[in-house]
Amino acid sequence: MIIVLTSLEATAALAHALAACIAVSPALPPVLLHGQLGAGKTTFIRELVQALPGSENAEVSSPSFNILNLYPTTPPVGHFDLYRTEGRNFDPDLEETLFAPDHFCLLEWAEFLPREYMPDSHLDMVWTAEAETRTVEITAHGPEAQALLECLEKATSI
Repeated sequence: MIIVLTSLEATAALAHALAACIAVSPALPPVLLHGQLGAGKTTFIRELVQALPGSENAEVSSPSFNILNLYPTTPPVGHFDLYRTEGRNFDPDLEETLFAPDHFCLLEWAEFLPREYMPDSHLDMVWTAEAETRTVEITAHGPEAQALLECLEKATSI
């Protein structure tokens, strides 16, 4: 699925559509976000978290310096940012936290996740920025992710 976003409102609409799918999904595969600085990944995550119940208690920001922010939404969201892990040894204990079943995982800078830690079922979102336009290519890996993508395809009217 490829979506072209031409405004912040379109990014918010995509995030709200995914939040609606999360609300009805029996399984929540991780969403791995790839893309350069300024591509819209954090903006998308902020909008998604704010669309979930309980977001009034969540201050969404990029967790670049501490790698993880947990938000008290329904479902709880684990917002990971691997930007500062580039070129460093990946801590295997982080894998358990990344993909723990007690939260919905949103992972920025997924390109820094070693292949051997890649979850079997996940959504890849590749963000590309050009001027004011963002292009997002979304690919499902595994049956749970495929079901979530199918819901998103039905829910988007962007």
